[in-house]
Amino acid sequence: MQFQRIIGRGDSEKIYLVVLNTDAATLTTGLGACYLGGLAAETASADGSSVSASTIGRWPGFVGIAAGDIPSNTAGRLLCWGVANSVLLSAEADKTVGLNAITYLSPSAVAGQMTSTLTAQAVSTLLGKYIYNLATTNISGGLNYTKAMVRAI
Repeated sequence: MQFQRIIGRGDSEKIYLVVLNTDAATLTTGLGACYLGGLAAETASADGSSVSASTIGRWPGFVGIAAGDIPSNTAGRLLCWGVANSVLLSAEADKTVGLNAITYLSPSAVAGQMTSTLTAQAVSTLLGKYIYNLATTNISGGLNYTKAMVRAI
């Protein structure tokens, strides 16, 4: 674990975990990641440090947002607590969606991307892990990034 203390105005405390990307592709900055072991086929690979891009089926193993690009089979940092300046949003079926501040985000069906379909009431069923949006962003057919608070520990 790595900790960032408040250094100056505009900074926030953050906690990072060093993990191993086991996906065949790079986990780029802003993509969500989950520990391996959430699916029966991955149980043999579960070691507490191996991750892959998150999807809704892997939410219980959600560990954080990539703080920088993490190439395949390489170690890198995930932000697991604090403000992430870059969180990838899914296109949500190419609809224009306004994300208002304090909208909860959850993994979409597309690996690593987040969607705005999570309700505040559902947060209690997610083991206390959540991401909430801190900016108003419009999604219109493309993939946008947003600033969000990550709480994955």
